[in-house]
Amino acid sequence: MRISNIIYTTVLSSIIFVGCTSLQVQRDMKVIENKQVNNTNHNIEKEILVIEKIPEAINQFSLDNNSKEFLEILRNDTYASLCSSKDKYLEIIEIQDSQKKIDLLKNLFYDYTKNLSNSCINQSDLKKKLKQKKYRDISQDYEVYNVDINKKNLLKKYTSNTQSVKSILEAYTPRHPQFFALIKKLDKSELSELKYNKLRLNIERLKLLKYSNSNDFIQLNVPSYNFAFYEDGTRTKTFGTVVGSQEAQTPILSSKLAYFIVNPTWNIPDSIAKSSIIPKALKDRNYLKKKNIVIRKNYKLSSKKIKWKDVNWKKYLKKDVKYIPYKFIQLPSKTNGMGRMKFIFPNNYAVYMHDTIGSWRFKSNKQKIRFTSHGCIRLEHPISLMKYLSESYTKHSYSKVRNIFDSQKTDTIRLNKKLPIHLTYQTAQVNNDKLSFYSDVYGYDKIQTLNF
Repeated sequence: MRISNIIYTTVLSSIIFVGCTSLQVQRDMKVIENKQVNNTNHNIEKEILVIEKIPEAINQFSLDNNSKEFLEILRNDTYASLCSSKDKYLEIIEIQDSQKKIDLLKNLFYDYTKNLSNSCINQSDLKKKLKQKKYRDISQDYEVYNVDINKKNLLKKYTSNTQSVKSILEAYTPRHPQFFALIKKLDKSELSELKYNKLRLNIERLKLLKYSNSNDFIQLNVPSYNFAFYEDGTRTKTFGTVVGSQEAQTPILSSKLAYFIVNPTWNIPDSIAKSSIIPKALKDRNYLKKKNIVIRKNYKLSSKKIKWKDVNWKKYLKKDVKYIPYKFIQLPSKTNGMGRMKFIFPNNYAVYMHDTIGSWRFKSNKQKIRFTSHGCIRLEHPISLMKYLSESYTKHSYSKVRNIFDSQKTDTIRLNKKLPIHLTYQTAQVNNDKLSFYSDVYGYDKIQTLNF
């Protein structure tokens, strides 16, 4: 009988000491009181089991709000950012000591936020691979935009319990609506291992874009060769594109659309001059005239004029010659390779969106037809984009811009607010709530690896 009294006293003291609700005390006391206590080892063991379970319940009640909320986020991996920290999480949920659990969750919160903002792609491995000669030769470029996280400030917000975990993570969450749409489709029971891993990789790619505070942006997705315009996070306009070939790839980057040029000249790159313009001009002495192409000392039309007959062009066709000291410029015309307009966003690769005289290509979905540019992006409906930008992003009316367009005079129309633009490599997307997969034309599904 003394043993049971000791047990009862211990339980009651523990409950009173931690200050749980009276309802909890009554419930625990009832468990003990209803037990029939005697001196048999069997009954003593039963009572001890009851006592051993009580500290676990007490510890759960002593977790702060943000720890509880973060545990719920981790349980579902709401932001797909546990990655290599999954084992840490599994260890934490087994811990009985509340303070220790709170401290470990705090450290895990920093790792989780870093995975959310900077992805779980092995970036050092990607950089190393892209430096290999086989990738350098085809100008394979994939820009990433990591966020510098102030750990001290982040954890101060987290531990203050004045902000919810969700509101803290919002600043680090990709703004692209595809992010949560893709996470929603993560279901191993519905997808093969190959497709599941491909989907997981594409979720991580959205974390690497450079986001602004605007939910209005343009996305040019290379694998699906299409243009998409998002307004307030909703896709409102979409049409086809032609993108870079495997040998002259469209770079993956984020920028901001700054201006567009109506009736542009085309500054023909040396690589295209060497591979196409010079050979054709050597075969047909009227080729340059027919194509409205002139030669200058540099890319300014005001620079010194160069006559075709005064230069030995054959020497510039040699394989070891990379630089051509003369520049070919195609004047505005209906035969201009850029079409009638081009859209400029600052980048290190001299790529842009433009009109095209080869509109027939948009009727085909064949890879050899849609992956044929030298890196720039050809648009199926450039006039539609020009109209929208004129009305919504410039100080001009569309009628004024259209008059400039019809005059065939070159003019630059600047945007009064720059528009974010993302050149992406998403081989998995959600379209009308259905998951779509695209061919890995540039090979990034193989080059990029996850760190877990």
